[in-house]
Amino acid sequence: MRKTKKERQLAIRELITQKNIQRQEDLVIELNRVGWEVTQATISRDITEMQLVKVPLEAGGFAYAVVAQTDALVRIKKIIQEATTTIRTQDNFVMITVLPGTGPALKLALEEADFDELFGMLGDDSDVLIILKKNIQATEFVTQQLQ
Repeated sequence: MRKTKKERQLAIRELITQKNIQRQEDLVIELNRVGWEVTQATISRDITEMQLVKVPLEAGGFAYAVVAQTDALVRIKKIIQEATTTIRTQDNFVMITVLPGTGPALKLALEEADFDELFGMLGDDSDVLIILKKNIQATEFVTQQLQ
């Protein structure tokens, strides 16, 4: 009997809640170990479709998580408190640089937090540029909302 995408995604959800899966390769290995025949390309599509994010681990590093399992503000603060995270401000702009692969998780958490001060955001693998509304100072926003 052929296993469905829905069943595979349920298996992924179960695995990432039981183990700290830090890389796509690890997820492929774990799924194949329990009887799935998957490729990294398939898992990459699943991760995107399921909107999985990487969240900081207490012991260091990052692991996949389901968005609904953690609070947006908690995720933002954990990412910002990482030693490798840098924040630069200018007028109504905030540039946050994070570890590669963490940018999308930070951007998603910021979107979920739904700050009134935000005009928009741009993000990539390791940076998020926050554009604040006119007359909102970046330094005040960082102090009041992000720290």
